[in-house]
Amino acid sequence: MPNVNVKVAAPKVVASHSAGFDAALDKALLAASRLGRKGVFNVNVEFWAEIKVTNPGQIQQYGVTLTPKD
Repeated sequence: MPNVNVKVAAPKVVASHSAGFDAALDKALLAASRLGRKGVFNVNVEFWAEIKVTNPGQIQQYGVTLTPKD
């Protein structure tokens, strides 16, 4: 399975930061399922955010990267 890297724009998430990361994870898993590969895969899940530095800082996008484990 190749890497899957997705992001969700913060304005689409209104509930909380965890909801933003949940939305990004859902999107990553959906993208992985569309790769058309069957089987069981072990992956590392990396959560990340794009932040605009102001006072206070603002998250612009929530992201998830799925990387196959060696």
